[in-house]
Amino acid sequence: MRRLTGLLVAALLLSACAGGGTQTRDMQREAAEINLQLGIGYLRQNNLVAAQERLERAMQQDPGLAMAPAALGLVFERLEDPDGAERLYRRAASLGPRDPDILNALAVFLCSTRQQPEEALRYFDRAIAVPLSVKVSNKAMLNANAGTCARRIDPGRAETYFRTALNHDPQWVDALFQLADLAWSSGEPLRARAFIERYLASGQSSAAVLLLGWQVERALGDADAALGYARRLRSEFPRSQEAGLLPADLR
Repeated sequence: MRRLTGLLVAALLLSACAGGGTQTRDMQREAAEINLQLGIGYLRQNNLVAAQERLERAMQQDPGLAMAPAALGLVFERLEDPDGAERLYRRAASLGPRDPDILNALAVFLCSTRQQPEEALRYFDRAIAVPLSVKVSNKAMLNANAGTCARRIDPGRAETYFRTALNHDPQWVDALFQLADLAWSSGEPLRARAFIERYLASGQSSAAVLLLGWQVERALGDADAALGYARRLRSEFPRSQEAGLLPADLR
């Protein structure tokens, strides 16, 4: 609490003397970091106006602070301004070319919003290549994101990303589900079953994986297992779209 109070006081003091020409560069950087954290806090609360104000102030105070335009890019995405978001994400990536979080943010945007998987994968690969010693990054998450993007253009490459994600974290459920879905789409229900069982063994569940489990077990002819998945889906996710896909007369 003392540290937080001290930072807030420092921010007020910096604001009070703005324009006086007496601020040092270190004080400007500290002020920028404070406004960055405040902006991210407002973003988490979905207070986009306050978040934008704080993040723009951080960028003015320290133009080299790469995370500020990255966070502001997300604000612009939520404000439904994709052109502004892309400009900010690219600025962040130019300022932080070896920051895996920033590269991941741009890659996700390019793949999901711009529908440009080829360029997105180049940024994913750059993020994945950053050594862990440079910045602690989640290699499982990066590879799973890259695999999800690659599925649109190259399922084989996508599977490689997903398997690499599991090498980093054998219980990374996004990769397990995607590998199950890839196997199911390829007509390999037994392999799909194995990944579904690994997913559920992690202690997590989702409507999508339970629906896929129901489909797989039906294809394998195990009516009891299929019914078990259907019942779990209706019990755990009764309002989900996936539950609505089950036959109405299924008991």
